[in-house]
Amino acid sequence: MNIRDLINNNLINLSLKADTKIEVLKEVAKMIDRDNRLNSKQQYYDKLIEREEQFSTGLGYGIAMPHAKTEAVKIPTMTIIKLSKTIEWQSIDDEPVKLIIGLAVPEEQGANTHLKIISKLSMNLMEKDFRDNLMGAENKKEILKLMDLVLCK
Repeated sequence: MNIRDLINNNLINLSLKADTKIEVLKEVAKMIDRDNRLNSKQQYYDKLIEREEQFSTGLGYGIAMPHAKTEAVKIPTMTIIKLSKTIEWQSIDDEPVKLIIGLAVPEEQGANTHLKIISKLSMNLMEKDFRDNLMGAENKKEILKLMDLVLCK
């Protein structure tokens, strides 16, 4: 899996000002759409909302991973967003969220791509050093380097 196919500088925002989960999900969809990776921004956004209604994507440790697998997505994509302040996300540890890792996967690539990305990220996010490095990254180059290490293992 080539990291450059999943994420690039356009898909990273290190200072989003948002007050709600809804605002963040709209920004995830907007970023992916601006990078011409969606067939339908609204359909992808609706799938993100549907997923959150089923079960919160707040992983704990101040991180959420909203994701959707839908025909609205052209190519597998990842966004990284750091919030300027924490927001409530109904995370499993009841702590607010500061870092968002958004995922978009085409329906036809199904479970394989979707689960592979989520699995690799989740395993690494369990490691304190990785979380600290990700939270402490000060520029897009550092984020890309960290994601490259994780996804290309």
